[in-house]
Amino acid sequence: MGAGGAPYEPYHPHLGYTLALTGLAWLLVVGYSWMALRAAPRARVMLYGLAIMLPIVAELSALVVYLLRPSPDTHLGALLSHIHLAYLQPLPLDSYLAPALLAAILGLLAVLMLASLVRFAIGTWRLRDLLRHCNGLAEAGYPALHARMQLLARTHKFAPPTMAVMPVAEPLAFTTGLLRPRIYISTALLALLTEDEVVAVLCHELAHAVRRDNVWNWLVRLFRDMCWFLPVGFVGWRWMVVSQDEDCDALAARLTRDPLTLARALLKVAAAWHHQSGTPLLSATSFASSPDVRARVEQMLALSDGQTPVRRSALVGAVLLAATLLLLGPLPALLGS
Repeated sequence: MGAGGAPYEPYHPHLGYTLALTGLAWLLVVGYSWMALRAAPRARVMLYGLAIMLPIVAELSALVVYLLRPSPDTHLGALLSHIHLAYLQPLPLDSYLAPALLAAILGLLAVLMLASLVRFAIGTWRLRDLLRHCNGLAEAGYPALHARMQLLARTHKFAPPTMAVMPVAEPLAFTTGLLRPRIYISTALLALLTEDEVVAVLCHELAHAVRRDNVWNWLVRLFRDMCWFLPVGFVGWRWMVVSQDEDCDALAARLTRDPLTLARALLKVAAAWHHQSGTPLLSATSFASSPDVRARVEQMLALSDGQTPVRRSALVGAVLLAATLLLLGPLPALLGS
């Protein structure tokens, strides 16, 4: 047992520390992504998502650490509490809030979380209504395309999700569904592209389904909406979605072994979107609906030229950066604050 261990402080939020850590996280994530992860979109998705979720994750992990850390009467607990008294207490890390104010903040976060969930539910309901009259690829008159996608999925040992055709005038292709992903493609996009280009687009959407991007996006969007007062979260969300699309483009290029076909499809669909307002999709992201597809096309051109894969050290650095941020979040609580 420890002798004379200083007692821990009661749990309280470290708002100033958390906001400072979030700002530092964005500087490190953006800088490292730009310097080392240009050819590693999946690692960028992880880091951007972590930076968006960090304010809430840091406070939640601090609460968990507070509940689980060793008693100050133990040797380790006494050491942690003395480190806090000597090094942390003089720093302006703590945010002592009146119980009523703390309850109001927690209530606001709960309302924001509920609003985000309601918004997602409304978007899902609208989308389901739009997709009510869709048919599978074979039933809609595209049996050859259906057979090619089934063969491709079996060849690469993917469980092929449901793929259906929707009779709308916009060039849409998207993946929806959290637990059971489904891929939809519009008749307008089928008419716009060649069969090989359609296969490339469906492979891009297949990558979203295989990697469960809808689940990740739903979680990150929820945390983003709870931290609405941090505008960088919405900017980072856009960067994350673009990086995610680049990642799925890369997998589609590996599946088809023809990145230039996907590049042509990107340009055709992006050009078509310039002339249409489009159908709003609140719970799905359509293929190439963003006006800026330059980075994605450049990636396809680089892959066609045999671009050197990203260095493993850069990926290790991304993991270490993420682990460091996750550790720094609850650090004051870990040391007794």
